[in-house]
Amino acid sequence: MLNALLYLRLTSFRNWLLSRVRRLRQPKYLIGAIVGTAYLYFFFIRGFTPHPQQAATTRPMAELQDVLPAAVPADWLPAVAAFGAIALLIVATLMWVVPFERAALGFTEAEIAFLFPAPVTRRSLVHFRLLSSQLRSLAGAGVMVLFSQRWTFLGGNALTHAVGWWFVFSTLSLHFTGANFTLTRLADLGVGGWRRRGLVLGGVAAIVAATWLRLSAASRTLLPGNDANFSTLTNPAIDLTTTAPLSWLLWPLRQVLGPFFAIDARAFWLALSPALAVVTLHYLWVVRSAVAFEDSSVEAAQKRRDRLDAWHAGGRRRSGPAQGRAAPFALGAGGRPELAFLWKNLLSTWPYFTPRVWLGCAGGIILGAVWLRTQPDLRALAVGAGGIALMFAGYTAVVGPQFARQDIRSDLANTDILKTYPLAGWQIILGELLAPAAILTGVLWLTLLAAAVLVGSDPVGPAWLTAPLRIAGAVGLAILAPALALIQLIVPNAAALLFPSWFQATRTRGGGPEVIGQRMIFFFAQMLTMVLALLPAAGLAALLIFILQWLIGPVTAVAVGTAAALVILVGEFTVAVWWLGGRFEKLDLTAELRS
Repeated sequence: MLNALLYLRLTSFRNWLLSRVRRLRQPKYLIGAIVGTAYLYFFFIRGFTPHPQQAATTRPMAELQDVLPAAVPADWLPAVAAFGAIALLIVATLMWVVPFERAALGFTEAEIAFLFPAPVTRRSLVHFRLLSSQLRSLAGAGVMVLFSQRWTFLGGNALTHAVGWWFVFSTLSLHFTGANFTLTRLADLGVGGWRRRGLVLGGVAAIVAATWLRLSAASRTLLPGNDANFSTLTNPAIDLTTTAPLSWLLWPLRQVLGPFFAIDARAFWLALSPALAVVTLHYLWVVRSAVAFEDSSVEAAQKRRDRLDAWHAGGRRRSGPAQGRAAPFALGAGGRPELAFLWKNLLSTWPYFTPRVWLGCAGGIILGAVWLRTQPDLRALAVGAGGIALMFAGYTAVVGPQFARQDIRSDLANTDILKTYPLAGWQIILGELLAPAAILTGVLWLTLLAAAVLVGSDPVGPAWLTAPLRIAGAVGLAILAPALALIQLIVPNAAALLFPSWFQATRTRGGGPEVIGQRMIFFFAQMLTMVLALLPAAGLAALLIFILQWLIGPVTAVAVGTAAALVILVGEFTVAVWWLGGRFEKLDLTAELRS
């Protein structure tokens, strides 16, 4: 019977692969596949075959350690393994602590319809599902190898890293399933959730505390002095993870990480057997602890179908029935119709997107930053955190529009209904853009606030970058943030209106080279549009600041430059919204998707 189930899995995979190949006949998928394949090759796959000149200059690990900087000692590998084991322990602990649903195996609706009534034993179904999950672990390992293939400082090669990633993913997957089965048994025996969390967290905390008490005074030093180096920063973690009783708890996790951190073939083969033993024990644990999973599997399949339907419809994925929530703000009986779109789209977001939550976050940032700057030993950390906040602001400005989708992209399926409103096209487009712009603006304001408070008046940078000038720059960026967010949202919404069939394809979860390529095309278009939109505003602002700083002072010059840039950005946005409104009025979604 197991052979028949394996045949079913292999046949399903073959049919899935053939369907992906057949849809390359459509130009939107073919072009995307070409771009996506080129991206994967040049950025990832080409790294597996180094250029002959590059290979000639590659040194063995033993020679490379001789020329490493003093901040990276030769015994750095135990530190990396220690942090990896700690990370796996945290993930495994969360599997036992976080709220759980009754144990279910990830059967699809088709598998439930055909396999559950079939004359197949429950244990065979468990084996089938667990072996199927290993295929996902292998796929995940292959993807991770693409990202980690340049981690030559860890030793090994692409093959050993692929096997290592598979051991990690397979162990975590099996542990999650086994924990769910065990927790279901405990729940049936009357063990409540809070009691379970208390036992798990209390046990782990007791083991860590007992280990901490056994460490020497030098190993407990977490804040090194001015002579800090790589060893002083990592030795406490190494000592903590190699001291009993925590070392006993981490032993299986270290075995799982062994193949990944093997620096040569001999170390890899020696680490292979213990890691395989840990995975095998997890597999046997899951098979023997399996409880009744049929009803919960049917329920899980239905929830998965609801999430996919919500995803394709543009709504937020929900793990349960929709619940009512308070309105984001009071909507009057009269007023601008664009505010009604803002009100409606904010209702579809997470409930913590409210002014009260944003003000609370701002207060927390100010209090935390002020406390951090009052600690003499942590002033450098405060400045570094301010720089990280600025980088996160830039990341939000560039990538944020891909995640804040409460606009025409979510309402694309309702285009025929929206066109019946007695509103001009530009009003509908403007109203749809307000909610994601408000969310992105809030995030940008918080990051700018964190950067301004953390850096403050510290003497960082050139002498001309005075505290008043920094404050003026932060305020100017905050003023420009809403216009910048609106400009950034133009491109993805224009893509949804101009290429609705392409846009629907890019919203498929997962994908393949063709979908990756389509997303890259839209992302490159967004980057190009952002550069073209910002060049006139940034150029004029820089010119005004350069000229006026000698006449009215740098702070006032920054204010004038900010105003000029804001006028240009608002003008560009106005023209773009007017043009998209005309495109929306002419859109025939049925004909577009059929073509």
